[in-house]
Amino acid sequence: MSHLLSGQKLKVFDTTGFRTSGLSRIPLKEALEGILRAGFNTVEFCLEHPEASEATIETAVEIGLKISSVSYHGKRDSRETRIEKGRKAIQLAGDCSVDVVVLGSPLRGNTGFRREAEELFELCLQAGVRPAWETEPGTVLNGLDDFYEHIVPLGPLAGINLDAGHLHIQGKCTVDEIRALGNRIHHVHVEGMKRLEHRHLIPGRGDMDWNMLLNGLVEAGYSGSLTIDLFQIPCLWQQYLHLSNIALKNIISYYESCR
Repeated sequence: MSHLLSGQKLKVFDTTGFRTSGLSRIPLKEALEGILRAGFNTVEFCLEHPEASEATIETAVEIGLKISSVSYHGKRDSRETRIEKGRKAIQLAGDCSVDVVVLGSPLRGNTGFRREAEELFELCLQAGVRPAWETEPGTVLNGLDDFYEHIVPLGPLAGINLDAGHLHIQGKCTVDEIRALGNRIHHVHVEGMKRLEHRHLIPGRGDMDWNMLLNGLVEAGYSGSLTIDLFQIPCLWQQYLHLSNIALKNIISYYESCR
């Protein structure tokens, strides 16, 4: 029997999160408390923050945050460093029962990524975590075509961290493109973005079609956290986080009201 009142609509997106990499200059415990105060439910634990560890993940859980993923991108790092830190991210996720590891790729022109991806994918299978590779302009996984070429052949559990702004830059943030990814969407980054400028903005700023994005995610079957991905965060960072969360929740509320 449904617990919904007559006429009440089921919310699809009711979880918002924030990445810790944009707050790498802030002590991690302080950053986590600020993320919680800003109204976020989840947090992406980035190895780019120098204090990322099992202990700080436990701190996040203790104060009431859910860990949506452990991540490592390191697009400018050497292959050796990428393998080392990729392994660390996977082990950290497995040890802390985090379901998803978000991984990036090196700058375009680097060789050996296929072997790197294969090795990290096997480690994810052993650790019982789902790998989600992010496409980013200027990297080996520049766009969706590269994801289908390099990641999909690894196996059915090889997934994507769908960064909406990155897809928008390339004209790929459409219902059809997102729907086609289906259950390979393991994690999602959102931000505002202008089509001709790769700069992460507060949600709602720029010229993204949010209705297209959210419809695509619904049709793909994704109902997980929407994690805000912002950098160049000003000194008044707590207010900035609160503003970004309010902006995203307003977008979601409007979308839900129109469904």
